[in-house]
Amino acid sequence: MKTKLMLIMGMCLLFMLAACSSGEKSEEAGAKEANNKEATVETIKDGKFTFGFSGTYKPFNFEDIDGKLSGFEVELGEALAKEMGLEPNPVATQDFGALIEEVNSGRLDAIMGSMTITEERSEAVDFSDPYYRSGGVIYVHKSNNGIKSTDDLKGKNVGVIASSTHEETALKYISEDTLATYSSDIIALQDLAAGTGRLDAAIVDKFVGHLQIEDGMKIKPVGDRLFDENIGAGVKKGNKQLLDEINRALAAVIENGTYDEISNKWFGENILE
Repeated sequence: MKTKLMLIMGMCLLFMLAACSSGEKSEEAGAKEANNKEATVETIKDGKFTFGFSGTYKPFNFEDIDGKLSGFEVELGEALAKEMGLEPNPVATQDFGALIEEVNSGRLDAIMGSMTITEERSEAVDFSDPYYRSGGVIYVHKSNNGIKSTDDLKGKNVGVIASSTHEETALKYISEDTLATYSSDIIALQDLAAGTGRLDAAIVDKFVGHLQIEDGMKIKPVGDRLFDENIGAGVKKGNKQLLDEINRALAAVIENGTYDEISNKWFGENILE
């Protein structure tokens, strides 16, 4: 009887150990699955590469007459998505200043909105290798011959994009009282070209201003670039997996000639060189 009782107790003990072991393995597998799922969500959602910009920065990113998102950065983002085996999902936020918050909240995978790589911004997001180089230029009304350099900006009303490197540059030469901020370079230049006296000058991207002149806008540049800028894609801080993949895709589209095709289509030159 005693032997039989010990045998039953032994079988129960084995069953409990097996159950515990199975539960531990199940929990461990579930944790791994959850971690893997979290890593995927952190990088890319639903097989899409969601990249954002203001959508008000022609020719880099804007809505065409049919309401379709278009421009250099839209096409480059689409090329990067294709190289990464993902579906491109461009998003216009209408607000350049909100882009860092959008990528850090997870609503965007990457910023591709002509954001200059700076030390301050690099504390908030991680940047890819540059995908174009440019810089701010002073533009004035075509009839304005009184502004010939930065020295002539003192006391003048100058327009810039809010929260941009152009705003920082303008404040080196003028006070905040004469600074006018806009949501896009285009709107600032339109105000300048109108000749109403609201603006004496605007500091905008070289390529943006050049395109507006080609389109007949009554503005002209004053001198060359005030500074040089490297523009890169911004991703959530610490998202090395996505950052490495964007850099790999960028190198690939440069190597296979896709970058040249897109850049020449919009600017007639390679704007990374």
